[in-house]
Amino acid sequence: MHWVVLQIASGRAFFAAIALLLCAVLVRPRGSLRLRRVRTWSLLLGLIALVVSATPLPYWAYGLIGLSVAMPFFAKLSGKSASLLTAAGALALVAVGLNEARYHVVPLLRPSPTRLVAIIGDSLTAGHGTTDASQKWPAILRARHGLEVQDLSHIGETAASAAQRLEQASVDALIVIVEIGGNDVLGGSSVTDFEAGLDSLLAGLGARDRQIVMFELPIPPLYEGFGRVQRKAASRHGVLLVPKRVLLSVIESAEATVDSLHLTQQGHDRMAGFVWALLEPAMPLVSVRADPDDATDDGGRKAHRSLPPVPIADVHPSD
Repeated sequence: MHWVVLQIASGRAFFAAIALLLCAVLVRPRGSLRLRRVRTWSLLLGLIALVVSATPLPYWAYGLIGLSVAMPFFAKLSGKSASLLTAAGALALVAVGLNEARYHVVPLLRPSPTRLVAIIGDSLTAGHGTTDASQKWPAILRARHGLEVQDLSHIGETAASAAQRLEQASVDALIVIVEIGGNDVLGGSSVTDFEAGLDSLLAGLGARDRQIVMFELPIPPLYEGFGRVQRKAASRHGVLLVPKRVLLSVIESAEATVDSLHLTQQGHDRMAGFVWALLEPAMPLVSVRADPDDATDDGGRKAHRSLPPVPIADVHPSD
């Protein structure tokens, strides 16, 4: 994946935009042609970066950005209050940046009494068809870490179809991982349909003491509505959002996907690595029986061993 595309899709371009706009607000040319050019280019590039970052900001944030950008012009007209207006514009931009930064922090799960996990997903989880012989990441979690996994993922799943399928399934897990929405964005669903389907899905999963973890969608420019719906739904239903840069870090490598979307075996390994890093602090300790060819103890009984730590590929929550 191209570096520029990665910065845009991961959301990092938004913080570059804030930095450029701060430069445009704080630079005061005082008759210098060079500084005037710096301010003009900072403003232009900042606005471009803001648009292409496809960050699903709340509408009030756009208003603050607009006022901040206009502050230098107000400051020029106001004379004595120029410094105050400039500082106000800079603080407003910092506030918008800090508000967005909340969505770039990997959530921390509280301890769970069981190792049962339910997974709801589309073909990024279920695989891309009958010819896909790879071991999927839910199965990897089950095999490597002794988790009980209820895999409810299906090829072509949308938020609405997942909600309908949930009506026929019983979910007992206290931790549910939701990887859904890609088919809504790419398949032509409207923002309204996505909102209704996602709200129905999350409402159906709602239960006391249940932790729902949802991967935020990396969205292209002009599709901010889908991201805004996802964030609002997460807030409304108490869902933990995993930053979109995480899912992007799984699929960014050419070896991790067959078509930039569906995972290869390496991709499933990377995804399982991150999900386990997310789940591990919440999982109770467990011992599993050794393999049949493992050594026995002095009484002839099979020895028990703890699950060994598994390397997390090169995907880390802090990336």
